Amino acid sequence: MNLIKKQLYIPTTKKKRTIRILLPDDYSNQDKSYPVLYMHDGQNLFEDKTSFNQTSWGIYDTLIQLKQQQKIKDDVIIVGIDNSDLRFFEYAPWVGKDLIKGMLKVQVGGLGDVYADFIAKKVKPYIDKNFRTLKDYDHTSIAGSSMGAYISTYIASKYPNLFKHVGVFSLASWFNEEDFLSYIKYADLKANQRFFISVGRNESSDESNSNFNELYIKNSQNLKNALEQKNVEDIFYIETDDQHHELAWRKMFSTFILWLFKS
Repeated sequence: MNLIKKQLYIPTTKKKRTIRILLPDDYSNQDKSYPVLYMHDGQNLFEDKTSFNQTSWGIYDTLIQLKQQQKIKDDVIIVGIDNSDLRFFEYAPWVGKDLIKGMLKVQVGGLGDVYADFIAKKVKPYIDKNFRTLKDYDHTSIAGSSMGAYISTYIASKYPNLFKHVGVFSLASWFNEEDFLSYIKYADLKANQRFFISVGRNESSDESNSNFNELYIKNSQNLKNALEQKNVEDIFYIETDDQHHELAWRKMFSTFILWLFKS
């Protein structure tokens, strides 16, 4: 696995943040340039040993398997931005509503705009400068799960000229859906932006709330409806029987990659 780790200063924590860059295995032997997929929660993407609950998305293994099965021919550079102790702040442009405040007993959120600028104005330019990338809109994607899906959708809406393809896994817009949907409503989305929305019917972030699974389903449906009202032409929507877990996102990642390369 050709995984490179770099560090970039981020103003939210006033520290350097680890950026994990998965390059194609033959990257050093070719002169070609590659599309780029930016993802959040970088620790959880590639290696079980660094991942939450010691279970990663297994992205490298999935890509290798799809190539061996000859389901994909293309390669992609995947950039994973690590999360931090401020995850609930960085992945939310707005402060959380009553549900998240009740769960955490503190008010979180509000640094998502700073984090979005970090991705668009620092991480992407750094990657484009230091690696052989296809820099244009058509070859640039962003994706994440849960709060990572929340901030991915926001970033793609704030920078619709940068990110064409958006992976939305288990959207946690219950964090503050009112402001989220309002932002989507007035954002300058492009009709040819593409959204992949995946959600499990058995998802929960609070086991004491028996209706949480319905909330996750509703979040994804509401986003789909909002995008349709913005005349977004390519919306892939799927509901599975999965829970809110890296193993579910690992399973859906292969479907996402096949969808991504169909563009």
